[in-house]
Amino acid sequence: MDDIIQKKIDKVLDRIQDPQSGMTIAQLGLVGKIRYAEKSQKLIVFLNRLGKGKSCCAALNMVVLADFEKAIKEGLEAEFPQFSIAFTDFSNMHA
Repeated sequence: MDDIIQKKIDKVLDRIQDPQSGMTIAQLGLVGKIRYAEKSQKLIVFLNRLGKGKSCCAALNMVVLADFEKAIKEGLEAEFPQFSIAFTDFSNMHA
């Protein structure tokens, strides 16, 4: 990935904070990797999901993760308006 693109991505992940802990997305480790598909002008965000547990906890995790996805998408779209943004699980990276 181009160094300029990587720096912009890092900037976005360092800017978005969890309101509860004050930690950034980068510090929380929610993003496992981001791939750039140059031909299709697409960024693919591989998320580290928040673990599995009881159904009530899983539902809460889904809500929290949806908020993070929205913030990540908005941040990346602001830095890369010409790119489309897609999300997948980090566990799908090798699939």
